[in-house]
Amino acid sequence: MAKVTCVDISEFQQNIDFNKMKNDGIKAVIIRAGYGREASQKDNMFESHFRNAKNANLKIGVYWYSYADSVSDAEKEAKACLECIKNKSIDMPIYYDLEDSSQIKLGKTKLTEIAEKFCETIKRSNYKAGVYANLNWFNNYLDYDKLKSKYSIWLAQYNSVNELSCDIWQNSSTGKINGYGRNIDTNIIFNESVFDKSKDEPEKEKANIPDIFYKVRCNGVWLPEVKNLEDYAGIKGRAITDIAIRVSVGKVWYQAHTKSGWLPKVSGYDIDDYENGYAGNGSKIDAIRVYYTTPQSLANSLGKYLVAKYRVSATGNEYFDWQHDDQTTNNQDGYAGLFGNSIDRVLLVLE
Repeated sequence: MAKVTCVDISEFQQNIDFNKMKNDGIKAVIIRAGYGREASQKDNMFESHFRNAKNANLKIGVYWYSYADSVSDAEKEAKACLECIKNKSIDMPIYYDLEDSSQIKLGKTKLTEIAEKFCETIKRSNYKAGVYANLNWFNNYLDYDKLKSKYSIWLAQYNSVNELSCDIWQNSSTGKINGYGRNIDTNIIFNESVFDKSKDEPEKEKANIPDIFYKVRCNGVWLPEVKNLEDYAGIKGRAITDIAIRVSVGKVWYQAHTKSGWLPKVSGYDIDDYENGYAGNGSKIDAIRVYYTTPQSLANSLGKYLVAKYRVSATGNEYFDWQHDDQTTNNQDGYAGLFGNSIDRVLLVLE
């Protein structure tokens, strides 16, 4: 039997370690972008799943769950899907998920027309298009041969063999894959051409990773600004009370923790702005949290989303482990530092 190399996920699957999945042989993930006629019905986990799968260097496809009961509805669903995936680099076809019981009454001819309208609308935006359905639907409610002649076919059939020719076979809804602790849909990819670039895009010059700049205050004095890892910010043995961070491209927010707890998040860089220009209130800082947001155009150019990578040292002691954004998986704490122990040095970079 061919090997499972793909999973499909939605907001109902959370806390996924995509790197562990990749190490377990998964090379592609198909993510639900949303459902229905409105872009406001975007899947709640789409952005997070997309970003994390991209960072794990997995191939990405998307699907859109249909409730359409007319051809015009199908066009609206396609446009909603396109709005939700706008400016994203998709590696696989955009699949139309047809399985809702409310649609059965429409009959094979109408449902096939609905599928065609969605797929043709998708194709006009230079994406590949496909249809997802189970064996019963392809046999009884859709014109399988007609759809297969024009679009990619993703078949759901939980059996030891697939009874229809397809590009992707969803062979189980109770799969077990490292990186996710519950049952998950697994898929076997028969046609590797689904990985041909889903959207025709001109070659772009590789972008540079932005710079991150930061400075700290200790003993009432702001120290010189530091860029990336060219130096550290701080003086060994002198507790830091305030920190300011900025980036050359994108957005960053950050927080400081003191004995009184987490101070408000800030995103500015102005030592004269007590509200949003820096993190701190003059008390000794014992932990910081930093989060970087990559512009979509930059992520497309780099082929990944960047994170803030940072570490701090307890006053007079060695550095703690590196942290990445506010992540709490893979032995990450979600912040750098140790509550109750002031910090004296900071290192920051984007990667």
